[in-house]
Amino acid sequence: MFLPQGLENLDSLPSNYTLYDHDNPPNVDFLLCLGGDGTLLSGVRLFCNPMVPVLGVHIGGLGFLAQIVPDELIEKLDSVRNGEFSIQDRLVLNAEISHNSDNNTYFAINDFVVQNKVAYRVTSLDLYINGKHVSDYKSDGIIISTPTGSTAYSLSSGGPIVQPDVFSIIVTPIAPHSLTSRPLVLPPDVEIEFRFNGHSEKELKLICDGQHIELFTDESIVKIRQAKNHLKFITFNDYDYYQTLKTKMVWGKRGSKKLIFIVEDGYIKSCTLG
Repeated sequence: MFLPQGLENLDSLPSNYTLYDHDNPPNVDFLLCLGGDGTLLSGVRLFCNPMVPVLGVHIGGLGFLAQIVPDELIEKLDSVRNGEFSIQDRLVLNAEISHNSDNNTYFAINDFVVQNKVAYRVTSLDLYINGKHVSDYKSDGIIISTPTGSTAYSLSSGGPIVQPDVFSIIVTPIAPHSLTSRPLVLPPDVEIEFRFNGHSEKELKLICDGQHIELFTDESIVKIRQAKNHLKFITFNDYDYYQTLKTKMVWGKRGSKKLIFIVEDGYIKSCTLG
């Protein structure tokens, strides 16, 4: 078992473990993430070269990305040991910021967000797909999402729900200053390019999965495309994506019923209508 160095002072460590440095993660067979969605995203960012299969255990807030809850952990680990699981490949995004001869690349499991450095200023940018001009946006920013991230920031900004194993790219404007600026669902093999016109602020930012912020100027070009590597989710025959939508997002429900939250140990485990 490998544990991060930040846990070295815990009182109840297992008898057989090895500590690792975040800058030099070990080679592992799969990644077990105990926590919420942020924990899983952070874990995947650490063990991304190469991508290893990941299994999320929901201990935290919404926990939409987690496949199982703590009560199922031992049973599902036995299933993994016995080979009773499957690997679901999911699309990952790659972003490249170019300025003169400078090129920097980043990746996202959920989404990239392009915004002004000052959040309350309108972002002005031009969208190109495969080199063809599509639209000019004036908005609070643009979300470029994977299907995995379609139930995150994109959804709260009016984007569609896309089943996570459907390879596609979603472009969702944030509070656009136009009634006709609607989300786009694109095939996975396109190249998305953002250019910044004379109405743009001088400094902008690229936010990767809500965890890493990269600043750049309006003279830069941002290109986003499908990454070469895919996210590998460990999943089981009894996992039901649509049941997760109904349980955690009360999807498809209507009427005047009350929203009931099930709380255990200070965390929201699920919510239902009653």
